[in-house]
Amino acid sequence: METLPKIDRFEFEVDMTTVDKLHRMRPSALCNMMLACAGRHADRRGFGATRKLGWVMARMVLDIRNIPLGSQKFTIETFIKNAYRGFTDRCLRAVDENGNELAAMMCTFAMIDLDTRSPFDFDSEFHDLFMRYLTPEEPFSIPRVPSPRRCSVDGVEPVHRRIRYSDVDINGHMNSIRYIDHIMDILPLDYLYTHDFSRFVVAYMQEAKPGEGLNYHMREVEEDTYYVQIVKDSGEAICRCEMSFLPRPEVEED
Repeated sequence: METLPKIDRFEFEVDMTTVDKLHRMRPSALCNMMLACAGRHADRRGFGATRKLGWVMARMVLDIRNIPLGSQKFTIETFIKNAYRGFTDRCLRAVDENGNELAAMMCTFAMIDLDTRSPFDFDSEFHDLFMRYLTPEEPFSIPRVPSPRRCSVDGVEPVHRRIRYSDVDINGHMNSIRYIDHIMDILPLDYLYTHDFSRFVVAYMQEAKPGEGLNYHMREVEEDTYYVQIVKDSGEAICRCEMSFLPRPEVEED
């Protein structure tokens, strides 16, 4: 197989179908675009998803400094930072035409057997390929994937949602990025229009499948930072996350 560069770069222009009322690209749309680049990077190098094997996300952190705006041109860069004990850390960043970082995301992925839903030891099959394309020396603005803090949600009235067709991905379970949309839907529109999305940290504990009911327990743990615990109707916790915002400069109070 031809040896390709360790880092892939993909150029984009923000489609107006992916922006909100303020022409900001929706965070989930940016995440999906980044993950599509990750998939293309893996596919081109011989360790992408197949009908039998799939990559699932275990943890993720997303930092947004300046969300891309409608029709803005930007580039997404992606590479693999680490591979260890059946997991990989993948880095992705969006940069503008001047090379300024707009957003950065680091994800921890595991490979699973789609038939058994059990972990697959990718090191036994893809070790040489991973060693060829690992890029630990590449500087990145996020040093590691953190874990969300642990907070009590006792007394919090949950918001209930049932997993529907539009929530489900190619692996047959709840798409990992749809949680961002679900959480933002809980917040008032007035708040979202006066604040910019800043940071999202999530740890996934188990998959959720079509038809299952999910309960979103949200608590503001500090100003403009929300802790969310998502629990199935059966009582099983499926993920913990934190979402942070910053007030928009033009609406800050004196």
